[in-house]
Amino acid sequence: MTITSNLTGGIDVGNGYVKGLIRGIDATGAPSTDEIDLPSGVALITRSNALPLADSEAPARMEGKDSFYNELDVSFASPLIGDQYRRLFGTRALTAQGAFDEFDVVGRRSKAQQELSKVLVLGAFAAKALRDYVKLHATLPPADEVLSVQARVALALPINEYMTHRVSYAAEFTAGTHTVTVHNFETPVTVKIRFDDVQVIPEGASAQYAITDKGATLMDAMLADVRRRGLALEGITSQDVLAAQHTVGIDIGEGTVNFPVFTAGQFNADASTTYKKGYGTVLTDALKAMEDRGFASGFTSRKQLAEYLQAGPSALKRNFYNKVAAFVEEELSFFAKEVAEQFGRVLTVVGATTEVAYVYGGGAGPVKGHLYPMLLAKATEMNSDDAFPTLYLDSSYSRHLNREGLFLAAETVERKAAAAGRGKRSTDSKAKVPAGAAA
Repeated sequence: MTITSNLTGGIDVGNGYVKGLIRGIDATGAPSTDEIDLPSGVALITRSNALPLADSEAPARMEGKDSFYNELDVSFASPLIGDQYRRLFGTRALTAQGAFDEFDVVGRRSKAQQELSKVLVLGAFAAKALRDYVKLHATLPPADEVLSVQARVALALPINEYMTHRVSYAAEFTAGTHTVTVHNFETPVTVKIRFDDVQVIPEGASAQYAITDKGATLMDAMLADVRRRGLALEGITSQDVLAAQHTVGIDIGEGTVNFPVFTAGQFNADASTTYKKGYGTVLTDALKAMEDRGFASGFTSRKQLAEYLQAGPSALKRNFYNKVAAFVEEELSFFAKEVAEQFGRVLTVVGATTEVAYVYGGGAGPVKGHLYPMLLAKATEMNSDDAFPTLYLDSSYSRHLNREGLFLAAETVERKAAAAGRGKRSTDSKAKVPAGAAA
């Protein structure tokens, strides 16, 4: 027996974390949207050392905002995945016995070419399908029942990778059916996923849509912040900023910093660029510095280090935490200087017309103390007394802007297809995203 569901999502597969929104239907028939936030890494299990839970525990395991996504145990039968090993997701993967797989932020392979990006997207949709089923029926599907998913999704790639890989990346998902088997419980659950539509958008550009969508309240907070730092911006209101048609984004991720440029309200592919370093590079360099100086940190990956820094010190480990943080702070100062220089290079092309710059992304928070003063100084240097506002978004929401913009894009295309009375599959992102984007 097959149970079919329709899911629509925006998945920001970052080098450090996966942030996503996937909408399904709850027991009352109303929309039910899951928020996804998990480390971008999986542990490949080559031997059976992950114990399944009793089927009766399924309803309890589906509670919590994103807890099930962070303990997912799945295998794949898909043209996108080259093996059928089981993979543990999220925070569970960080402490599992297995081969840990994370994005390569040093090599030259695009995220679109790395298998992990497909693993994370397919796993997220399978988890959502199973969560919705269990919440509706309060039990797992019978062993002979298959959950069938018709999916729409918007994904992002770094700007330079978007230029080359956007069409082929989307086409890989829409080619055929992808089978995901969930092994968390004694009874394995089979989920078959078919993508009806895949949009691919430049990283950072999607965040710009979300910033505009959040409106005046967010703008007022950002303007107050920049004024506290000495930039008067006399007479400028939040509505003025929202109306800006010439903008630059600084999207700080784990493996890249993207500079999406909008000119006359349209994404300017010619001026936009990607800097091939990110907050993950800082962490990797800090780990190397620890090793070179004989400091035994005990961290096995940059993911472990990132989670440790984010959690903060305990009373018993404060001294160790401070030593680790000092290594990271040193690398952050170098990184901030490089990003400010890249920002200056972008402004040599569009500085005369730029009305506002935004800083956001998962890596923006940790580097703010070093980077923000440098960006303000660079904007003043490049534009003399007519410096435009450079607005640094608070990390509590800036790391989620790409996922919210991607979800807006997926819903926009869905509404257009419904209005036109068609739902045909598409792999071309051109002219199908919110106003202001272009392939």
